[in-house]
Amino acid sequence: MIFPSQIFLFVFLPAILAVYYLSGRRYRNLVLLLFSYLFYIWGSGHFLFILIASTLVDYVFGLIIERSYNNRRRLWLVISIFINLSILGYFKYSNFFIRQVNNALSSFDTSLIDWTSVVLPIGISFFTFQKITYVVDVYRGTRKALNNPIDYALYVALFPQLIAGPIVRFHEISEQIKSRKETLDCFYQGILRFSWGLMKKVLLANSCGEIADAIFALNGGMLDTKTAWLGVLAYTLQIYFDFSAYSDMAIGLGRMFGFKFPENFNRPYSAISITDFWRRWHITLSNFFRDYLYIPLGGNRTGAARTYVNLMIVFVLCGLWHGANWTFLVWGVFHGALLIVERFIGLRESGSISYIIFRRTVTLFLVMVGWVFFRAEVL
Repeated sequence: MIFPSQIFLFVFLPAILAVYYLSGRRYRNLVLLLFSYLFYIWGSGHFLFILIASTLVDYVFGLIIERSYNNRRRLWLVISIFINLSILGYFKYSNFFIRQVNNALSSFDTSLIDWTSVVLPIGISFFTFQKITYVVDVYRGTRKALNNPIDYALYVALFPQLIAGPIVRFHEISEQIKSRKETLDCFYQGILRFSWGLMKKVLLANSCGEIADAIFALNGGMLDTKTAWLGVLAYTLQIYFDFSAYSDMAIGLGRMFGFKFPENFNRPYSAISITDFWRRWHITLSNFFRDYLYIPLGGNRTGAARTYVNLMIVFVLCGLWHGANWTFLVWGVFHGALLIVERFIGLRESGSISYIIFRRTVTLFLVMVGWVFFRAEVL
């Protein structure tokens, strides 16, 4: 089930709003959870067990981590993260890995691995990261573990941001899960934000997508320079309108139920550098990699060479998070390399109007080049 579908707009959404607001306050989290599971069943029903089982595992780990001390806390944290990443790795990357192994074996005329393709559960990349933020936040003492399993299950499965983000870190929403205030003003704001996202998706993203799909489907011999750049421009607009539209709809839906999700996009194509771009593009993903990977690796506190290595590690993984394909890996390496170059050069953040316009133009050009790798099916 997707937000711009008739079944969601005219059946699911009216039903959950009616049941939610007719229920007593103490039952509203349970109502949201049950409807969130129904939402997930509609799109990936046979994987509901994975979602529920992994949720229960991390619920228990959160309680254990909070009640443990010193090295034992770290051990439980590592085990929890390992389980989460193993589940994600199996479902998202096993097909890619086996395909690469078979490609290598075929060049030596060796028997190939017999493998049945694994189907990817919807939203697993998003709810895996959210579960990781939970155990890490509990480990760091940023927030207390949730004692009520329904509250924790709702944090993981809350339907507005379950399949396309934004990635809501536990410390950003923990208090809202336990106690939030729904108001008519919030509901009205939510309707406006959701409607804006819906319009952006249906009218802008889909229209740009039709142009991009048609041009990217052409054979190389049928492409001239102008048509190729038109395709890149169309995809540049499509991916922004598409991603930001789903974030707008998720944020709007959250407001209807009293939640305030973090913003995910802030005019990214007006960025004056790639560094600035990543402060504006998919902000919740950038924040996750910064706080839960880049800084723990040492960030920029361990010298220039190590900083460059840390940046490349982050963006290789960022690329692979988006998809199991060499094209996504190259896209991640491309952005990592650009960030390293910017740090090495030490670009000024301010200057004359002409300087800012030049920087914005160069940055947008580089971002568009990156989208070519992101959109390509093969290298």
